[in-house]
Amino acid sequence: MTEESSCFLKVNGAVENEEEWGYDRLAGLPDEHQVEDVSKLVAGMVGSGVRLKAILNSASPISGSDYATFHSEDGKFAASLSLAEATEKGILIYKRDGGPIPVSKGGPTRLAIPCGDNECANVKGVVRIEVTVGKGLDTTYDPFHDIPEIHGHTHGPGHDHDHSHDHNHDHNHDHGHDHSHDHDHGHSH
Repeated sequence: MTEESSCFLKVNGAVENEEEWGYDRLAGLPDEHQVEDVSKLVAGMVGSGVRLKAILNSASPISGSDYATFHSEDGKFAASLSLAEATEKGILIYKRDGGPIPVSKGGPTRLAIPCGDNECANVKGVVRIEVTVGKGLDTTYDPFHDIPEIHGHTHGPGHDHDHSHDHNHDHNHDHGHDHSHDHDHGHSH
């Protein structure tokens, strides 16, 4: 199998070098870019990854680009992060149990943002990173943690978030909910 046919990740958009990445290319990045145990940095995440800084720098974002959008293979999920956050904090998980991550476990790659503000940005099944000028597509905004399509589960009667709110205001603010989880619920982020 050639490297070209084994590529599962594309980096495109506002970059000087559109690139394709496969397992071998990711695994071949220098040790300083590898994260052997992502669970030490992001609770509930399993596997090994590579720092996004290496991937994004290789693509050479053009001057003025300021966001990176991570698209899932099924096209249902996307997270748009500032290029600075993605470069400084981001990890792309690509390996589990010594080999590629199966799709059933969030593969071929999964985004992880240690200490990120939005747990839902940890998108599974990432196949494309699009660098943009301005924020790109983002399906992760769910202030009440109630959209099952984002989270992969529904909340039962014991769910403790207060959902009373006025429907006549802008939802683009923090409602004070803590969405941290200590384990992977199988979310389809």
